[in-house]
Amino acid sequence: MTPFQESLQGSIPALMTTLKKDLTIDQEAMRKTACRLIDNGSKGVVVLGTSGEFAGINDNQREDAIRAVVDEIGDQVPVIVGCGQPNVQRTHEQAKAAADLGASGILVNPPFYFPMTQDEVVSFFADLVGASPIPVMLYNIPIMTDVAVEPATIPKLRDVGVQGVKDSSGLPANTLAYLNALGPNSDFRVVVGGETFFLHLLDAGVCATTGLLPNLTPQLTARIHEAWQAGDYKAGLAAQHRANAFAAAFRPLHGFLPAAAKAILSRLDLMEKWVAPPKTPLSEEETDHAFETVKAFLPEFDND
Repeated sequence: MTPFQESLQGSIPALMTTLKKDLTIDQEAMRKTACRLIDNGSKGVVVLGTSGEFAGINDNQREDAIRAVVDEIGDQVPVIVGCGQPNVQRTHEQAKAAADLGASGILVNPPFYFPMTQDEVVSFFADLVGASPIPVMLYNIPIMTDVAVEPATIPKLRDVGVQGVKDSSGLPANTLAYLNALGPNSDFRVVVGGETFFLHLLDAGVCATTGLLPNLTPQLTARIHEAWQAGDYKAGLAAQHRANAFAAAFRPLHGFLPAAAKAILSRLDLMEKWVAPPKTPLSEEETDHAFETVKAFLPEFDND
């Protein structure tokens, strides 16, 4: 197992990309937000992933976002950078830029827009592994790419040097099928996108979770992993239920969840609530409602 693979464990939130009104990166807010996550038990972060609005962030702002996080917490935990583009050359360039800035690894979705065969997926990642100076993880998110990486493809990706996968299929059965295709005692790391079934999937062989919600309540997902590691299944179930209760309260707040998350965190003075266009931020009234709805779950107010 590589050092990068060994570092993938527990809760690895997909960090929000903090923006100023002029849509430049608020580096101080990136640093504060990253520190809050680590202080509340997170074991790493993903920068410029889906929750980080990578598709809407201007290319000339990527360096500032990555640098702020790497400089602040890169000596403590892995910093993984999202580098998924429809264009192969741009993906390779982003991988090299992430490496130059000190990232630990990259998380890459298959190129979207045109359909891809499974053989094309393997070929794309084989070329990327050869071009990237740092470890590569597959990001399986078919709802956004329309490319579903099949379980039988996962061992082939392992064999060409991909070191892990984040499965955001939303289907625990798919995550289990990935684990089954790899067999027991595999070094290839399987990370689940989202934490709804985190405790149960840890038992099955998943090593970590990454997603949007731990930006708000990092302590909840961390508790699940900590209880599981300690063999305290009762505490793990309680933490899982608490995390799922938060998700049930948070998800109906707004159709674009990053906007709701930024609005809530703005009430903690961690960031402003600007989102990348064409999406729009919550109104002040919506922000007040969102904050009051989930306030009790936030680590600053959570007494459980």
